[in-house]
Amino acid sequence: MAFPKNDLDQRLALVRPEDTVRGLIFNAVLTLAEKQLGPDTAARLREPLFKRSPVDFFSYSAVDAIRLLYATSDALSKAGRFTSQEDAVRACGAAAVTGFFSSTVGQTLTRLIGKGDPKRLLSNAPTAYSTLVSYGRREYSVLSERHVRLSFHGDMQPVQFHEGVLQEALKAIQCKGTVVGTPHGYFAADYDIVWE
Repeated sequence: MAFPKNDLDQRLALVRPEDTVRGLIFNAVLTLAEKQLGPDTAARLREPLFKRSPVDFFSYSAVDAIRLLYATSDALSKAGRFTSQEDAVRACGAAAVTGFFSSTVGQTLTRLIGKGDPKRLLSNAPTAYSTLVSYGRREYSVLSERHVRLSFHGDMQPVQFHEGVLQEALKAIQCKGTVVGTPHGYFAADYDIVWE
């Protein structure tokens, strides 16, 4: 299954010129493409946007980030690496977390949070996101002992990307759980995270 034909255009229409994404996200998606599809395909995906790899903590256009996400997820799903484009987008989100937790900021956050404490991890998610993107806001709320919600406003990324991010974040702290995103149009979503 693929996204609706105009999904990319609808999301790009929401991006303001000042909206940016850190290079770390681009590099994570390109690394996933290289691992799954080979260096030539990864280079073809990168070349319309960059002559060489972006710098992890430099800021780049959110338009380019969304274009790269859709091009990469399309290539991954067409190559049969994932069963759908949506699953490929989740994998791109998971790759972004792997890249983040490999960075100096991510390693510091991991040491502060520790293993197996999803509430502590997820309560810091709004701050972590704000270090990676210039747009939107995120709110954290506790619904029960093992159930929290992150509400995203002003974020044009597809729900599946953030589902992948949040699922991989749980995995990074060795916690088993589920993440279910509920979109509210193209610009907002709630993410319910429940763990064992």
